[in-house]
Order: sequence, then structure tokens, then C-alpha cells
Amino acid sequence: MIPARFRTIAVVAPAGRLVDEAFDAGVDRLVAAGKEVRIAGHARGPSPVRYLSAPAAERAADLAGAWLDSEVDLILCARGGFGSSQLLELLDWNALARRPDLPLVGYSDITALHFAMETRGVGTPVCGPMLGKLDVAAGDRWTANHFAGALECIPRELDHEVGIISTGRAVGCPLVGNLTVAAAMCGTGFLPSAAGRIIVLEDLNEPVYKIDRCLTQLRLAGFFRNAAAVAFGKFSDCAPAEELEELFRRFAKAFSGPVVTNFPFGHVFPLVSMNFRQRMVLDTAEGIRFI
Repeated sequence: MIPARFRTIAVVAPAGRLVDEAFDAGVDRLVAAGKEVRIAGHARGPSPVRYLSAPAAERAADLAGAWLDSEVDLILCARGGFGSSQLLELLDWNALARRPDLPLVGYSDITALHFAMETRGVGTPVCGPMLGKLDVAAGDRWTANHFAGALECIPRELDHEVGIISTGRAVGCPLVGNLTVAAAMCGTGFLPSAAGRIIVLEDLNEPVYKIDRCLTQLRLAGFFRNAAAVAFGKFSDCAPAEELEELFRRFAKAFSGPVVTNFPFGHVFPLVSMNFRQRMVLDTAEGIRFI
């Protein structure tokens, strides 16, 4: 699932703490695949705050240490939750720029780090399964193949039916994230430009009015203004499908490019992994592919 050239994998917890059973299962799977696993010092805690893996300074130091370790080929986040944004002002982005191609794998709350990486031009953001979901991902051939494909930037078809809100064709690198986290980046200096990008958004356990609020905030911030296309992923446990469909249709009226729904990305499987550096073609007549 993780290609052979990624031999040494650092595990960090920039947000929440993963329960021990899932943590151990993920590490065991990496070791069984022949990987050398380097676990950051505070990836398992402890933390004085229940929903964080450790204090922000310690989480930032863990991430920087893994990043600047020249033997590390890939950084894998343990889980999401909340807390990644607390690291952004603590990291030395100039130092991290020494390794411009290092992949950082995660999604959900890791959106904050991925977006910051884009604004600072460092590393390679990859949306893909985190440590706690490696067993599930490995058991789903479609998900596993797309994970390997994203890490190696292998051309491939999406091979998944999406819903079409607005027709058209767009080509661009994906800009992928959790909607709520993306909206929270407005005004921070860490919200990247989406010009020419195919935006992919997902969320979990949010009522429709909060999804509308976040889309409105991003629209007012100019986030969608010059984007090439928008793909709405899975909005699990959020709102009735018909309410979401209506919201996305209203959104599309103010957006000039193609808009699709039911894109296979979110907090459920199958999960398509995406490399921010690999271009996509989103064509509502011919399908979606990575090139």
C-alpha cells in the first residue's frame, strides 16, 4: 500500500491522540510491510487536555524533528481531531523548506498543516489514510491502490460515479481539505490561493446551516474566485441528502466552473488519496482522472 521507496516512516500526532489499540495495529502493519517506524516522542501523549495528544510546543517539536530527520522518507499522522492549527505559528517554515518534497500524509484536521504547507511552499501534502485507519485501508483494494498511486503520482482513473451539479471540464492540481478547518483558516495568513486548483471538500457531523456558513465564509474570503472546479466529497452524518444537494446547487449558481458531488473522499471508505502535486482532470462528460 505504501510503495517500497518510502522505507522510513515517522509517525506524529499533530492533533488528537490515537487510542493505543489502533496505534499499535497501525505500527504493526507498517513493520510487517518492512518499514522502519520512528514514533515521535509525544505521539502517544500524555496531554493535560483530553482532546490533544500533547501541548502545542511538544507537538510542533515532534513534527519539526521528524521533518528535519534526513532519513525519514514520509511523515504519517496518527489521527485528526483538533489541534493542527495550533502548530502553525510555532513551526520554523524556513527550516522545513529544506525538504521541499517530503510527503505529509493525513486528512481532516491535518488540513490546517496541508494548507499552511501550500502557503509556505514546503513539503508535499498528501491526503490519505492515517495510522489509525491503515488496517481498514489495506483491506479495501480500491483505497489501497489509490493510496499507492497518490504517493507515486501514478496516472489513474477515478472509476467512481459522482453527481453532477454544473457541467464542464477543468484541469489542475487538487486542493483538498475539511470544510470546517478550511473556513477556520480565513484571515490567518495560512489559507492558500485556490487559483487554477480543483477544490475538494468534505466534512463530518455538521448540520447543513454550519456547512452553509463555512461555504459562505470561504466565498466571502475569495477562496473560490479563480478555482477551476469544486468537488464535494462525503459529508458523513451531516444533514439529509436532499438538504445538502440543495445547498450545493445554490453554491454552484455563483461559481463558474464544474461542480460535482459524491466525490469519494471523507471520513468513510472507500477513500481516494490525493497528492497536491499531481494534476487532475475533472470532466463531467468523460470522467475524472489523475495525470
